[in-house]
Amino acid sequence: MNDFEEILEKAQKGDRQAINDLLYEYLPLINGIVYQYGRKVNKDDLREYLMFKFIENMKKFNKNRKNL
Repeated sequence: MNDFEEILEKAQKGDRQAINDLLYEYLPLINGIVYQYGRKVNKDDLREYLMFKFIENMKKFNKNRKNL
């Protein structure tokens, strides 16, 4: 098991530090999405929404699922 898998497993069990570690790792991606929208939306609201969705869907992530 690699570091990502360990952190993901802990985060899925509710470990707040692991969730923060994952968010920190993926924050540049989230910020990239936010800035693609330019002036069309409130950037802070969109960033908060994306972070919420990240945490919500991280719990459902299955590392063993085959990509189609």
